[in-house]
Amino acid sequence: EFSDLPIIMLTAVDDEETVIRGIDYYAEDYMVKPFNPSELISRIGRILRRIGSFSYTLDPTVIIDEHLQINFPERIATVAGTEIPLTPTESKLLYILMRNAGHTVTTSFLLKRIWPMDEAFEDRLHAHIYRLRRKVEINPKSPNYIMSQWGTGYMFPLPKESKIGAMY
Repeated sequence: EFSDLPIIMLTAVDDEETVIRGIDYYAEDYMVKPFNPSELISRIGRILRRIGSFSYTLDPTVIIDEHLQINFPERIATVAGTEIPLTPTESKLLYILMRNAGHTVTTSFLLKRIWPMDEAFEDRLHAHIYRLRRKVEINPKSPNYIMSQWGTGYMFPLPKESKIGAMY
């Protein structure tokens, strides 16, 4: 199962390789014991400000615009009134992009979040993005939702009229 629950690792292990692996694959942040409680509270506050109050479990259907609605728990995109099933990977990709709307999400970040324990290559990611665009875009060759940021990654643009404002 995929979770967007932020994790701060609190550990006595401080070797560089473990810290890097922890941040790359598991955690939002990493603190070595002993740590300052005030610093921990500050780091928690930073993460909470970044993720906002969005939770799709409170309102399972996210309305993007009149063309697109997403039900993440059921993994269903409603495109122009037609329900289209999403694969678990497509749902994860769309969720991450939407959670970071208006910001470029790097290819390396997506690879690590979608396939944290597997060796994943950009071609694999591009193939999933291609299929996802075919499902949710009006014109997949000229996308409105999943924008390529050449050389860096992908971006879900901020909607003109924010109906998903709690996500920011």
